[in-house]
Amino acid sequence: MLAGSFRAMLISIVTPCLNRAGFIAGSLESVRRQDHRQVEHVIVDGGSTDGTLEILHDHPDLRVLSEPDQGIYDALNKGIGLAEGDVIGFLNTDDLYEPNVLGSVARAFDDEPQTDAVVGGATVFSGSSDLIDLPPVPPGQLLARATVGPPVFNAWFFRRALLEEMEGFDLRYRYVADRELLIRMAFRRISHIALERKVYRYRMHPGSITLSGTESGEAPYVFEMRELARSFLASRTLARTERKLFRAWHSQIVMEQVLAAFHGRAYHRAARYALGGIRHDPGLSIALARGFVDGLRRGG
Repeated sequence: MLAGSFRAMLISIVTPCLNRAGFIAGSLESVRRQDHRQVEHVIVDGGSTDGTLEILHDHPDLRVLSEPDQGIYDALNKGIGLAEGDVIGFLNTDDLYEPNVLGSVARAFDDEPQTDAVVGGATVFSGSSDLIDLPPVPPGQLLARATVGPPVFNAWFFRRALLEEMEGFDLRYRYVADRELLIRMAFRRISHIALERKVYRYRMHPGSITLSGTESGEAPYVFEMRELARSFLASRTLARTERKLFRAWHSQIVMEQVLAAFHGRAYHRAARYALGGIRHDPGLSIALARGFVDGLRRGG
């Protein structure tokens, strides 16, 4: 690849959308203010009725598909199919890219033509306040971050060829297909570059599924995440280190569920969650006992 050819590299940004008139303009602007000019923005709308489509129609540079879908991951799969870029990133309507990051992404792919993906760091924000910084995923740590750690999925950029090879998102999952895809990529041993800079901004707000500010261990996505962990624990082909990661992840999820049920005084549910977790990780009983004692002390 010739030096400087990153300037001609087309990056496709895919945004799933449904009734986001209050946020979509900021998302669009965060793509427009990038330093890399060869960008197409693909919007896959599920049939908005709140004025979102009118906002999108004011931007003829966008590629917009609006039709019913089976949820966010179906929309993302459609977007992958529509995208013409060699590199694809995924931007939520309520989130933002940091300014001038796509140039760094293009240069990273240009410097390492064989790499499958590029990832940066992310920030969780609310209003005008930055709340949490999430670091990029170091090479060799993808499986760990896709399970027990924050995977920062939207801070990733993938070769389109890789996404096609992986056959996109598994529609059996309504909430965690992005994690499942990253786990499959980890087993595929993809190569990736970690940019030591923030590239993505996750907005915390009441309408968010996973960042509402009132998250609960008994939210629907947590149950789905637990079942995803269990599906991998059921595999007989996991290496010892891999099984250890999935067991730790499952126990982490169960702890969240037990605490949520306990705080809601749903003691029977808390016990059920605990027993289910201990079946997969007997050592979890010790952690649960310590958590219970700590809770009693704090309550006292």
